Amino acid sequence: MHMGRLHSSVATDPEPESDPYVLHAVTSGSGPSAVLIHGVAGSNMIWDSMVPHLEPHFSVMRVDLLGYGRSPKPAVAHTPHRHVAAIRRTLARRGFAPPYVLIGLSMGTNLVLEYALRWPDEVGEMVGIGFPYYPSEEAARIGLRNNPWTKIALGHPVLAGALVPPLWGMGRLAPGVLSRSSSIYTGPMAKDALRARYRSFRSSLLNCMVHYRLEEPLKASGGARRLFIHGGADQWAPPQAVRDAIAPFPLSVLRVIDDAPHNLAVAEPGRTAALILDHVGIKTQLQ
Repeated sequence: MHMGRLHSSVATDPEPESDPYVLHAVTSGSGPSAVLIHGVAGSNMIWDSMVPHLEPHFSVMRVDLLGYGRSPKPAVAHTPHRHVAAIRRTLARRGFAPPYVLIGLSMGTNLVLEYALRWPDEVGEMVGIGFPYYPSEEAARIGLRNNPWTKIALGHPVLAGALVPPLWGMGRLAPGVLSRSSSIYTGPMAKDALRARYRSFRSSLLNCMVHYRLEEPLKASGGARRLFIHGGADQWAPPQAVRDAIAPFPLSVLRVIDDAPHNLAVAEPGRTAALILDHVGIKTQLQ
């Protein structure tokens, strides 16, 4: 099935495939290629607890997105096209061969759909965890109030631009201070997430979540198998929003983990991994 190769983001970001940027990535395991893509506030370490469940079955690559973690941090527009072009370039450089099992967390789900839109022949399976589906910019701005960093970046951009970078800098020096405000992030995980540059975070937030409408990429890969895993207590977007968005596509499946939050990769790594493995036909003791 041809899922299309052009997208409106080309108009604002014409040459991302000619960029020189190769991402920092951590690889492990053996088997078919699985690619883990983190969200708007994170790094490859978000997947630390989930990878042990996947690496017996896959060659796993988890990337730091452009502007995040230990990846390059250029002052460019962080559009969906630029992000997925960097992921594709990194996969080729590391010798990871398609077809890929693409697994995205939150904003990473949007990038999974963008990758499938542009290079459908390279995608085997698609998994979206905590899919932040917003039918409009207004809905996105409302849903994204539930995270303190996205809330201040959108609601108070001038203040955030002045305060957040030095605050993150202090957090990198003393990660335990900020990790104590989270019930699921460890100190090392918080420190690695805070390696992101604020301009990269805000550019990704705006281009890949607030302004990025998902109807086209959802439709483009709608004839392929897709699994969406959502927390029943997800405050970024309710399960019903995802259920409604994928309803026109019979091969798209939603699995809800009751009472679980948005970041299932950290909060429910075993159950989330078990649902992914079941989707690709691998049974585990966790099911």
